[in-house]
Amino acid sequence: MRLLIAYCGGPIPIKREDFTVTFDDAFAKRFLRHMVNDTDYCNGCGVLCDHCRDTYGIDFSGDITGILQFPSVLPYYLDDPLDLIGRELPPHDATVVVGAHQEILLAMPAAAAAAGSRVIVAPAEGPNWVSRWLRGQVKKACRELGMGCAFPKPFCSLTPGIHPAVDEFMEYFRIGYPKLKLEVGDGYIRDAKVVRSAPCGNTYYVAFNLKGAPLDAAVAEVVAKYWHSFPCVASMEMDRELGETILHMGGFMHYRAVEEALAEVGVRVELPTSPALARVSAR
Repeated sequence: MRLLIAYCGGPIPIKREDFTVTFDDAFAKRFLRHMVNDTDYCNGCGVLCDHCRDTYGIDFSGDITGILQFPSVLPYYLDDPLDLIGRELPPHDATVVVGAHQEILLAMPAAAAAAGSRVIVAPAEGPNWVSRWLRGQVKKACRELGMGCAFPKPFCSLTPGIHPAVDEFMEYFRIGYPKLKLEVGDGYIRDAKVVRSAPCGNTYYVAFNLKGAPLDAAVAEVVAKYWHSFPCVASMEMDRELGETILHMGGFMHYRAVEEALAEVGVRVELPTSPALARVSAR
């Protein structure tokens, strides 16, 4: 599946003009480094690293047909976003727009569809990344073009069932809402394998360190320790739609993934949750 990734980011000048907006590419870089399994991307285990990521075949660099990096500082209003996007994009099947200017995202469905894209995924790792109005406009454009679209907040809340092209995207790149497979015995987790990872790759680090964790509520301490250690770079600003911070939602996603994986092997454990989980969906 051919993938095109677009984001705003890069050096931010000390002095900026008035009526501009600034973009942070911290999450975009983490997503990119995970997708290509960048050397030393995950070094949390230090000298004890056994290169567990390499056993999963995560490197999708051959599937990425284009990376569009737009400036980190742009005017509030763009005269013509296609001047930045380009009049013709490389052929691709799926488009991921991470933390980009809203007018770039508005123009992306038509540009991406012309290049063969069947789905646009625009995650929100901050409260102001993709507004409700913007989601509505992009959804309308995608419907008219016969494209699928998803707006997960955070990216690791992306779940199957939104659209066939979204499901194909998730299955091919094995990213979205975390899914684990556990082996248990003698009161602890013997092994943990990642079926589907958070798009930043955090799930692999959590899974590696679940080995030896107890089969009770104390497993939450292991999840929290290693999820924070990776760490998640989503916003700690309160999101009004969710009633929770997006960073915390990433943590709750991993608690729930572990709880579900334990239930599949017959172990019932209640891990921390939040009412906001009911409001998290790929909008």
